[in-house]
Amino acid sequence: MIFYEIPYEQGNTDTWYLDGLAEGRKSFDSRVKALSFAMQSAKKAAKNFGDQACIAIQGADGTWRTFDPDMLPLK
Repeated sequence: MIFYEIPYEQGNTDTWYLDGLAEGRKSFDSRVKALSFAMQSAKKAAKNFGDQACIAIQGADGTWRTFDPDMLPLK
């Protein structure tokens, strides 16, 4: 299974990072762009390799919520 984690805040820099990708760390200048990449990458991995993917997004309340590549909640 592939995991993508997108924090609520970017941390000490002006970028959001996605780690653990086959292509290495990627940085994005917005949270929306990081999420868009995670969705596209997860769909591609599922289609090409049959991998399952989980996108975890941290909310403003600090809670992490998990979604599939189509942004449907995982239970």
